[in-house]
Amino acid sequence: MKNCFCRILLLAAWAAGGLAVQAQKVPFRSRAQIDSLLNPPLMKNAESVLRFDSVVRHIGTLTEDDAPVTREFTCTNVSGKPVELALVRTTCGCMTADYRRGTIGAGESCKILLTYHPKNHPGTADSNAFVYLAGSEKTPVARLTLLGNVLSGADEWARFPFFMGKLRLKRKSVEIKFGSGGKAVERILCGNSGGETLRLSAQLIPNYAAFRTEPETISPGGQADIVITVDKALLPQGKKDGFTFPIVVGGIGGRPSDRTISVKVFPAGSL
Repeated sequence: MKNCFCRILLLAAWAAGGLAVQAQKVPFRSRAQIDSLLNPPLMKNAESVLRFDSVVRHIGTLTEDDAPVTREFTCTNVSGKPVELALVRTTCGCMTADYRRGTIGAGESCKILLTYHPKNHPGTADSNAFVYLAGSEKTPVARLTLLGNVLSGADEWARFPFFMGKLRLKRKSVEIKFGSGGKAVERILCGNSGGETLRLSAQLIPNYAAFRTEPETISPGGQADIVITVDKALLPQGKKDGFTFPIVVGGIGGRPSDRTISVKVFPAGSL
């Protein structure tokens, strides 16, 4: 699913060695390698072990405002011996799996429930879940798929949970972490839910930080990036631990406390 691309990349990083590894230490992987992690080949003769009534279910056309939709998949152990259901792994945060781990006796059946959550997931639904048995942690025995379509909800700004008047934001706080360069930059995606053009500024900001938007003006219904830059060379002396400072946003109405972005800085060497 296209709008799950970021989550899929995170999943690929996890499968490659764990998210605890810092990004710069994750080895380069080709498109083919990433695809093999996201869509692992099924075990040989998988249908002679677990046989599903269907591996594809349709959820129809939903809107983001609709309740989650659940579809049932039934499988039967046709291997002639007990097998142990170990894991059902979904590949998108839009889908969850409900199942019972444990032994499936010869000839017995079990059910796997997949639930699709349309909220904040507009677009084409094409999400997979992989079924693993004990002893085959790298090779799934089945791929289950939910197909459908999700239309935008009534509130087009629902994906921007924070607001400052007519300005809607993805978040109201950022963390600045310095790498090898002298300046660190963080961005906040925002949108103009009002009927007049917005031109934002910083009414309160320390001299070691800078504030701008890209683009400079935000048209009605438009989106922009708030860009916050911190210059390491200008940081106050003696700041060994992380510290926080506010940025009061100008160009919009409301009390200063309602127009404040919180910025936490981790000076070099404190991580």
